Amino acid sequence: MTQEQTKDYTRRISQANRTELTVIVYDITAQHLTDCVCAFENGDIEGFRHSIKLAQRFLCELMSTLDLKIPLAVSLLRLYEFAQRIIVHCDISGTTKNLDVAKRIITRLRDSFSQISSLDTDGPVMENTETVYAGLTYGKGTLNETDLNSANRGFLA
Repeated sequence: MTQEQTKDYTRRISQANRTELTVIVYDITAQHLTDCVCAFENGDIEGFRHSIKLAQRFLCELMSTLDLKIPLAVSLLRLYEFAQRIIVHCDISGTTKNLDVAKRIITRLRDSFSQISSLDTDGPVMENTETVYAGLTYGKGTLNETDLNSANRGFLA
């Protein structure tokens, strides 16, 4: 994951509600799976292992947030476990075989949660964060994010 992508995810997390956070975790997991394949194709075994471990961690985070009293959560857990088995097998065998299946599962679930998040009207989970304003500045066709309201950053006394 590039530094620019990390900054983008950080910004998105600071402005997200609970459902949007789930979508972001799916996005990050899928990005790490993409990074695994790229590293493998470039012969970067250390990068491959690093990205695959990060994908496993984020998938574990998705598993840990499930409320297993709900039948749908049990079905989600089974899908997560299947994707996790594929990822672990790829890690152990040192190949990317079937990694696209795991990514497809994550992507489809992400798309479903994205539709649900459009219906979620709750406010951001994080309070007292900077408001992010975006606009076109300093270049034709380039979008630079600008923070215009940083007076309330930090703890309120």
